[in-house]
Amino acid sequence: MKITILDPVMCCSTGVCGTDIDDNLIQTAANTKWLKSFGHDVHRHSISNDLAAFKNYPDALNKLKKEGTNSLPYILINDQLVMSGTYPTKSEWESFLGSEFIQNSDSISSGVANNCCSGNKCC
Repeated sequence: MKITILDPVMCCSTGVCGTDIDDNLIQTAANTKWLKSFGHDVHRHSISNDLAAFKNYPDALNKLKKEGTNSLPYILINDQLVMSGTYPTKSEWESFLGSEFIQNSDSISSGVANNCCSGNKCC
């Protein structure tokens, strides 16, 4: 599954730079890593350093022109805008990905994931 996160202006995607640490960015960085561990194709693009990538998503670009940068971040799954204005929680990611997420998480047969997972949720 292709997952794209279009971020607002920020100095880094982890949230640990500068004087104001953003817990939502820290959790999003962790969720991105978690989603990649299940084989999902996850990409993040910040408007501050990768504006050209936004042109690949016409719906998102139209929304940005209409609503402005305060409507960011945008969450896209298979190039379809599914959420804007905030970052999804882990349970929201599971809801968005539905049965495909469950199939991918069940297919992991070795490694840390099997040792620490309970159902669909990894530690």
